[in-house]
Amino acid sequence: MRAGLFVLTCWCAVALCADLIASDLPIAISLDGETFVLPALTRPEALQHQTQATLRGRAAWMLGTLVPFGPTQTVVTSGLVRPEPPPWSPDDRHWLGTDEIGRDVLARLVHGARLTLLIALGVVLLSTLLGVALGALAGWKGGVADLLVSRALEVASTFPTVFFLIVIVAALRTPSVTAVIVVLALTRWPEAARLMRAEVLRLKDRDFVVAARALGAGELWLLGRHVVPNALPPIVVSATFAVGSAVLLESALSFLGLGAAPPAPSWGELLQQAHRSLVTPDAWWLALFPGLAIASLVLATQAVGRGLARRFDARP
Repeated sequence: MRAGLFVLTCWCAVALCADLIASDLPIAISLDGETFVLPALTRPEALQHQTQATLRGRAAWMLGTLVPFGPTQTVVTSGLVRPEPPPWSPDDRHWLGTDEIGRDVLARLVHGARLTLLIALGVVLLSTLLGVALGALAGWKGGVADLLVSRALEVASTFPTVFFLIVIVAALRTPSVTAVIVVLALTRWPEAARLMRAEVLRLKDRDFVVAARALGAGELWLLGRHVVPNALPPIVVSATFAVGSAVLLESALSFLGLGAAPPAPSWGELLQQAHRSLVTPDAWWLALFPGLAIASLVLATQAVGRGLARRFDARP
């Protein structure tokens, strides 16, 4: 679990600090007597159409990023625009090579982590909230509410997930990040709803709930203060596993060209680009590094989920 948590934390840090790790503009610079702090975020007018390479000889001092290229910045090497393999040398800053139009693979991988994690965490948060609300309602109220939610769960389970996603996202033509999150969440809520319904049915007649009801606690207080908090452990474990599943689903959509619209990079879009470049026999690095990133993140979430499951199972 610790190794998985470490990898997950590292990827979250990379996603949060992407502009400070890979950018065409530096972290800070003094130019013509004026100091710019975090120009990669503020994008000042004086530095428009500039890069770290063009600023290096003009600046009094400059604090550059680890990767001096932006995710959409095209760099022409040797007078040609073509995929360049990793140099494995600190002298050449394209540490993971470039793609077919001269963009730095590492810069796109770093910024792709932000979009991929944003979508995955947004999907898990939205689907969990929806599933918890509907599952708690069905388990607590029973009757018509339980019947409606149960039928909705059955209907949601009958649709093939990938086919449903392709149809909905294709209908949007140019889906935004928000649209992708909503569509993916619509396929993930049934699992959280089933777990919450089962937990509420198990807990609502327990002694501590009966005692609180006898003391005059209202329905909302009982549900929100006593039942739902005690039903959350399996939901948390399920949500942890769901992060990896959401990463794979988003990558699959982007690979099919149905993810968030370019130029925003995601790991699935990098794999799609690598697939297009397979006609170049030696462009192996375009698929290897995004694939390793996806695999490491999914395996990390699985390890954290298994660790949480063991922790909760060991509770008295």
